[in-house]
Amino acid sequence: MYINRLNLRAFGKFINRKIHFSNKFNIIFGENETGKSTIHNFIELVMYGFDEDTSRYNKYKPWNSPVYKGSIEIADEEKKHIISRDFLLDTIQVFKKTNETKENEYSVEGIGVPGEHFFNINRVSFNNTVSISQLGNKTEKELADELKNKITNLSNTKDEDISIDRIMQSLYRIKEEAGSENNDKTLLGQYSLRLEELRNAKESSMNSNRQVMFLAMEKKKLQSKIHELNMKIEEKQKEISDYELFLEKQKFLRAQPVKKEIDNINDELKLIEDDVTNVSAEDYKEASETESSLASMKNDKQRLIEEKEECISELELIESDLSNYIPEEFDIDKLNIDYDIYKANNEKIDTLKMKMKTGRESINSINIDEINNFINDYREVEELNHKIEINNVLTDSKNYELMKKFGKKQRGISLFTGLLGTAFISAAAVSCYFAYFYNNFNYYYGGIGFLIGILFYAFSWRKRNIAINAKKEIESMECEFADYTLSNNELNKQKDEILKRNNCQDFNSMADKFQEKSKEKNIYEEKIKLLNYDDITFNEIAADNKKIEERLNNNLKTLNLSLSEDTIIEINEAYKRKDTVKLQTEELNKKIEQINRDITRLDKEINFEQRRLEMILQANGADDVEVFKKAVELNEKYKELLNRREYYEKILENIIGSTDYYELKKRTLNVSDEVKEIDKQDIQLSIFKLNEEKTKLLQNINDIHHEIRDIEDNTRSLAEIEEEISFYEEKTAFFKNKIKVAEIAAEKIT
Repeated sequence: MYINRLNLRAFGKFINRKIHFSNKFNIIFGENETGKSTIHNFIELVMYGFDEDTSRYNKYKPWNSPVYKGSIEIADEEKKHIISRDFLLDTIQVFKKTNETKENEYSVEGIGVPGEHFFNINRVSFNNTVSISQLGNKTEKELADELKNKITNLSNTKDEDISIDRIMQSLYRIKEEAGSENNDKTLLGQYSLRLEELRNAKESSMNSNRQVMFLAMEKKKLQSKIHELNMKIEEKQKEISDYELFLEKQKFLRAQPVKKEIDNINDELKLIEDDVTNVSAEDYKEASETESSLASMKNDKQRLIEEKEECISELELIESDLSNYIPEEFDIDKLNIDYDIYKANNEKIDTLKMKMKTGRESINSINIDEINNFINDYREVEELNHKIEINNVLTDSKNYELMKKFGKKQRGISLFTGLLGTAFISAAAVSCYFAYFYNNFNYYYGGIGFLIGILFYAFSWRKRNIAINAKKEIESMECEFADYTLSNNELNKQKDEILKRNNCQDFNSMADKFQEKSKEKNIYEEKIKLLNYDDITFNEIAADNKKIEERLNNNLKTLNLSLSEDTIIEINEAYKRKDTVKLQTEELNKKIEQINRDITRLDKEINFEQRRLEMILQANGADDVEVFKKAVELNEKYKELLNRREYYEKILENIIGSTDYYELKKRTLNVSDEVKEIDKQDIQLSIFKLNEEKTKLLQNINDIHHEIRDIEDNTRSLAEIEEEISFYEEKTAFFKNKIKVAEIAAEKIT
């Protein structure tokens, strides 16, 4: 497996650079800073990627490209692979190629570290064996550990070829060659001094670079200011040029309508100069007045004819008026009285019809059978309630409870008095015993207790009989209560059926509904009575109105009119204007006669003026007044146009002077119509000041350019310093590692 091709898409200083190798010994050579170390690092980083140290990542990141990637093609005798790594996204892709066309590439998954996969070697081994950097051979800690292990193993094997003394001498010689950083005569000391000098040089170079960048920024600012000054100068110069052209444009704009007016006048003169004739304006004035007089006379005649026709039409209209047909004996007052009665009766009839119709509809909307049935049911429920109330009184539990209490009380009294009677008789017997036994007469007074005891016995017996009677009464009441309860259940059942049938929840709601139904029934009966009364009234009014209608029709028949309110109004109005119409007829006849006389007079005057007008037109060779008028107007217009042309030519000369109008138009063709007013002298002074400022800035830029060139000439390249620092740091690290390895090896051996 060997490296066939490198593709540095964007890495370090290389952009789109491809390098091909053969399956033999290949050498890359060149001057310093040509990219040999960059290619060397590119191979390692594509195979193993960046470690945690970001210095190399930033070192090789391109400055002039947004991408940061590349690929390596490796091959053996049978197949080829392409390893592509994107350093910016930290991603890697491996493709296997079957031939040279790109369509036959396919991705290979699961390869994280191509160097280990394809060459079976890790980064440490690669850096210490295959890869030898520019600054010499060096070993790392892992390789030192491997060396230490090997020496220990050989020591433990007791091999005769191995010399411990020689090894110790070699290790001591390594430490002596390397020396110490504090000793200027040793390699490490010299490297340390050189590193310190290089770091100071780097700091100085960076300061110089910052100063160059600052000067470059200042130079850029000054160039920007010069650009702004150039723009301002050009703007001022253009402003003056535009203003001068604007002044000429203003002249042209003022002259343009004048020139246009002159051209229009010339066009009009060319059109009418062939038609100009010699005619008299005074004759035209007389002919015009005569024609106006004739037109006025003809208008008056036409007006009189139209007025006559209007009078005739008005006369015919008046003669057809109804008032001319009303006879002298016609009684208008009687007609009005009869019609008022007839109209009032019709209104009454219509009102009664509407009222009767509404009444019948209202009556029909009332279901009287339903109302009667409900009222009967209510009365039946009312009677059932009355019976239930009587039974409730008879079965009042209060009397029953009182009777029970009374019987219990009598039994208690009977028991108590019986016990008292027994106590008194016992006491009387004991007293008599003591009187007999002790022969003491005073004890016999105790015999009175027999009497008291007997009285208590009698009272107890009486209370016992009362209690027995009360018990019998209670039993009787219980039987009656059962009968009344059964009766009440039957009555309540009937009552509930009636309430349910009438959609009532209880008797109170049925009572409310009964009040409503009673009112509806009363209203129904009242409406029946009113309807019967209205029917009688309707028949009486209709009969009277029929007689009045016949009388009215007889009166209107003489005028060939039918009975209606409009007819009655028309007859009344015609009757009122009867005398007025007669007077108007006489006046119209007189007016028509006067109009006929005026028309005859106007005909004579028109004939005279017509002959006079014909004579004037023949004298001026005109066919009619209109042609005569046009000829006179044409002469006047021709003279007026000549005067106007002369006037406008003087105005044009005052505006543009001796300058040719068309030359002025050509110069100002693309000039704007609006330019602000300026002071030309002030603007020229501003341009002079701006040029002075521009000269100073150019001198400053030239000074900055020389200063930058001097700094760059006297300052070493930062990349060269960093390359040398890297070289000496690697050398220093190499010798330190050698010393450390020698110390560890010596410690382990001893």
